[in-house]
Amino acid sequence: MLSTDISLSRRLGMAALLAIGCSGPTLAASLVVRSTGPSAASYPPGKTLAPTAKLMLKANDQVTLLDEHGTRTLRGPGNFAATATAEADTSGTSTLTALASQRTDRRVRIGAVRGVESESTRPPNIWYVDSSRAGTVCIADPATATLWRPGADTAGKTVITAVTGTAKANLDWAPGQAIQAWPKTLPITEGARYRVATGTAAPVELKIVLSGKPTTADVQGLAASLIAKGCQPQLDQLVETAAAAAKANGAS
Repeated sequence: MLSTDISLSRRLGMAALLAIGCSGPTLAASLVVRSTGPSAASYPPGKTLAPTAKLMLKANDQVTLLDEHGTRTLRGPGNFAATATAEADTSGTSTLTALASQRTDRRVRIGAVRGVESESTRPPNIWYVDSSRAGTVCIADPATATLWRPGADTAGKTVITAVTGTAKANLDWAPGQAIQAWPKTLPITEGARYRVATGTAAPVELKIVLSGKPTTADVQGLAASLIAKGCQPQLDQLVETAAAAAKANGAS
């Protein structure tokens, strides 16, 4: 009787090990971050697709999905699986983590990834306020709001004025300085609008949205938050960085 119990126990143990060995990694959901074409209404930005989902795309459809490996762009016509096929890319993950970091020392820098715009043309952190791009800007923490300027090789000046009211601030930039704290004389409040003029570049208008600190650490969660708040410039940078990271890793 004892030998029978031991034999049964061994068989059950082997079965469990085989089950573990045969089971693949857990597949994560994908997030639609861009969508154009006839089927765009069926796959709007912000829609989450289960790993088992199938996308039925028509001619001229183009849908970009974001997952933990980066981005994939599907082009119709055709039927496609939402399941990620790319392998994990450590350097890409590191880059995205740094890009979305909420460190407050204003010294964070993204790693080098082929295809990502250099720090001279894009902020090294999506929470920095880009003084060169108009649009809605998500601010995670008003206390650490930071302004960034492109082309920091030379000295310069930025003038920020409230679209309504008389509030105004003049900022001076030293050669090599790309970031500085948002002026405390200009309140970071929900819906505030400011006109920003740096150097001889045309002024851009910014709308402030208080997004709060992300409740999730995953890239999809951050992208979904930016989509919901309408912070397109920051979403574009996140998606383009993820796409470049996936391309550098050999993903299609």
